[in-house]
Amino acid sequence: MFKKILRYVFDNPGIKKNRINILMIGNSGVGKTSTLTAMYDRFNRVVDKNLELQLIPDDQTANKLSIKLKELKRQIGSDFIRAKPTLSGTSYHNDFRFIVAKDEDSSKRIELIFRDFPGGYLESERQKVKNWIKESDVIVIPIDTPALLEEGGIYNEEANSPEKIYDIFRSVKGSFELKNRLILLVPLKSEKYLSGNLYYTNNIRDAIEREFANLLDFFQISSLKHKVAVVMTTIQTLGDIKFSMIEKNQDGKPIFIYKKKDFGAKYSPKDTEQPLKYILAFAIAEVLSQRSKLNSKITDFFEFDKEFLETLDTFANDFKQDHNFVIFQGKELLKQREIL
Repeated sequence: MFKKILRYVFDNPGIKKNRINILMIGNSGVGKTSTLTAMYDRFNRVVDKNLELQLIPDDQTANKLSIKLKELKRQIGSDFIRAKPTLSGTSYHNDFRFIVAKDEDSSKRIELIFRDFPGGYLESERQKVKNWIKESDVIVIPIDTPALLEEGGIYNEEANSPEKIYDIFRSVKGSFELKNRLILLVPLKSEKYLSGNLYYTNNIRDAIEREFANLLDFFQISSLKHKVAVVMTTIQTLGDIKFSMIEKNQDGKPIFIYKKKDFGAKYSPKDTEQPLKYILAFAIAEVLSQRSKLNSKITDFFEFDKEFLETLDTFANDFKQDHNFVIFQGKELLKQREIL
């Protein structure tokens, strides 16, 4: 019966065939690949070993992330990192493919496909982006936190494009009415703003609510507010390097300077597993929501399916909720229901 349930769920709008399509929307160089790398690197460090659960990339994804991880660790070896609000990024779209499973041979798995594309596509390839939005189950919006907060946020539109994103979402409003979605706002490079007493302030949330007001209001309209969960999950991409100051180059363009917190600091990202917890919590809730629509009993014959969902639930159900991990709407779409 559970196989019938899963088949029913994955053949209907929503999570399809145990696959979650995740679209990452943001300017090139904002930190999307760095976030995926840190998420992958940290997952196997924080997951309870008793769960027998792994985040496993395919070979192409593993090679890409290995190169990026070496780059990030080289960065932490420098006392200072100099960067523009938007760095040079990929010139074409990339898919990063993972499975969440006991091991790569297991038939009990969820496939995660993260699609990244150049920020310029928001203008040059709008129809392609619209199609990807329609196909997606989860949309991740990485946000450059220093650009959001420093100097009154004057670099925010250039770095994070909130109005471009709002405009393209609004143009495909009907697609958001067809199935449940999860929108993740992910402030990156947040180390400076998550230390000491600052951790308990709402400066990041306040800036998100102000600078992304049109987008947040859009998802609050009556036809969408029960179909879309919107979450802010703030992460520290490197952990021991934090924003320091802004300099200007000869052309007057801003250069963002990052420096080590302490001598001997190492690559130590924090909370990069939180977006994945929210993604899996959403996926489980979708499965169980569809199951609740069926009036049939589950037999012991398919007990393993139940066991796998319980394992996923154990990992996902403790996602953070505090000043910097905020569910703006759609908590019911993340609710952990009893797994029968």
